[in-house]
Amino acid sequence: MRLRKSEKEARRLLFEKSQEALQSESKILPLYNKVIELEEKVEEVQAKMAKLKERATQRKVQLGQVEGELAEKVELFKKTEEELTNDATETYGEGFQDAMAQFACVHPKVDLSPFARSKWFVDGQLVPRK
Repeated sequence: MRLRKSEKEARRLLFEKSQEALQSESKILPLYNKVIELEEKVEEVQAKMAKLKERATQRKVQLGQVEGELAEKVELFKKTEEELTNDATETYGEGFQDAMAQFACVHPKVDLSPFARSKWFVDGQLVPRK
């Protein structure tokens, strides 16, 4: 009888421990599934980050190329601007000389020496160019 009682008690304890194990497993299983889901999301995010880093690197390369092209265009613009300024200056000088010659033909008695191309207007006064 004692043996039966011990066996019964052992079975009861085994049943209780089985129930506890099932309850623990029922708590652990959703958490384990959640861990697996999170690990999958981490992999997805890492893949996206790798793609974004690659795109960022490509954009930096493209930006460097655009900056180089822009620098070349700025230099070309400055050179063209300088050439145009020089051309305009030469054209102005030639036009000025032509205008002075025409004026001298029409008004031969007028003294045109104060209006030479080598003079500038500064503060309302004609002064020699430096």
